Amino acid sequence: MPSDVRLRYLFESAQLGTMRAASEKLDVATSSVSRQISELEQELGLALIEKGRRRIRLTEAGEAACQYYREKMAQEEVFLSRIKEMKSIRTGRISLAVGEAFVTQPFSDLLDAFMQRYPGMEVQVQVANTTRVVERVREDEAHMGLIFDIPREPKVRARLVIPQPLKVIVNSSHALSERRLINLRDIESESLGLADEGYRIRQLIHAAEQEDGVFLEASLQTNSLTLLMDYVKSGRGISVLPELVVREELRAGTLRALDTDNATLNSTKTSLVTRVGRQLPVGAYRLLVSLESFLKSTDGVIEV
Repeated sequence: MPSDVRLRYLFESAQLGTMRAASEKLDVATSSVSRQISELEQELGLALIEKGRRRIRLTEAGEAACQYYREKMAQEEVFLSRIKEMKSIRTGRISLAVGEAFVTQPFSDLLDAFMQRYPGMEVQVQVANTTRVVERVREDEAHMGLIFDIPREPKVRARLVIPQPLKVIVNSSHALSERRLINLRDIESESLGLADEGYRIRQLIHAAEQEDGVFLEASLQTNSLTLLMDYVKSGRGISVLPELVVREELRAGTLRALDTDNATLNSTKTSLVTRVGRQLPVGAYRLLVSLESFLKSTDGVIEV
C-alpha cells in the first residue's frame, strides 16, 4: 500500500495548488515533495498529476489517490475518537457548518447545553452560504452541515429534511399584516429587503418570480439576515424569509409571517447533511443526534 507520507504530499499539493505551497505548509523542501510524488507515481504505475501546468491538476488516478487518503484520514479520526471514548476521555473537536439563518437563540441554547454536557469538547461553528457549507462537508472540513434547501451534491446526503417554506415577513402594524394569503403581485410595489445573490434564499425567490411572472425589486439588498430582520422591525419595509430567522419576533408579536400561494416558496426545506460514507467521531455523532432531536421538534420532519 502507498505510504501515508507520499499520499499526504500529493493531497496537500493538490489542495494548495502547487508543490511549493505544500512544502511550506509541511516544512520540507519543495524537491522532497516532488520526489515523493514521483515515487508514488512509480509505485502505482500511473501519472497522478497532469504535466505542463503551472498549478497542479490531478489525473483520474490522482483524484482516486486523494480520495483514498481523505477516506483513510477520516477513518483514522473515527478510530482515535473511539479509543478516547473507551478511555472515558471526553475530548475532541467538532466542526459544524451552518447557514446564517440557523444562527438563532434556540440554536445557541442547543450548543450551550451540549458543551455543558461535554465540557471537554471543542465545538467549531462556521457560518457560510449554502454552497460553501456543502463544500466544507464534502471536503471533510466540517463533520456536518445545516443548510436551507436540499443539497445538490452527490457526495453529500441529507440525513434529515424539514419543510421550511419562505414567507412574507412584515411588521405587525403593516397594512398587509392581517392578510391570510399573499400573491407575489401584492408585494411588487412594496419596499423590499432581500438577501443578496449569494444566498440560496434569493435564488429561490428568483425562481418564484419566474413562476408568477413578477419582478421583485429590492430597496435593500444585503448579506446580513439580521439587517433584514431589523429593516422589517423598523417598519421601513418587508422581506421574504423562513420563519426560523424571526421566530422570537413572531412569538413576541412584533412581526408576522404571511403564507404565499407560490409553489416554489412553499416547497423549500431545511437539511441536516453529512458526507456520503463518512463515519463520524463519537463527539460529532453525539452532536448530530442532538441536532436531529432539536430539528425534529419542528412539525413535518422527513427522515431519509
